[in-house]
Amino acid sequence: MQTNPLTILATGTFFRGDLFSQDTLVVEGGVQGNVVGERVIVKPSGWIQGTLTCRALSIELGGIVEGQVHVTSEMALPNPAEAEKAALEQQAMGNRTLGPPPEKT
Repeated sequence: MQTNPLTILATGTFFRGDLFSQDTLVVEGGVQGNVVGERVIVKPSGWIQGTLTCRALSIELGGIVEGQVHVTSEMALPNPAEAEKAALEQQAMGNRTLGPPPEKT
C-alpha cells in the first residue's frame, strides 16, 4: 500500500483539535490545536494557534503561528493525544503533596 507523502489543509478549511501527520503537512487554512508533523509548511493564508512540534518548519510571508514552537531532531515525534496525556499526568503529580496530610487544629 502506497502512502501519500503530502497532506494539505486547504484555504477556507478550519480544523479544531490535535493534528498529527507522519509526512509533510501544508497548512493553507487554519488549525486551532496542537500540531505534530514531520515537516510543516505554513502558507501565506495559513495559521496555527497552539503548540507546533515538527522536524522541519517553513513559514511563508503572511503565515501565522501563534503558540509554542518546537523544532526537534528526535527520532519519534509524539502523538498529540499521548503528549497531552503525559502533560496532564505530570501536572497531576506536581499537584500532589508528599507525606502525611497536615494536622487539623
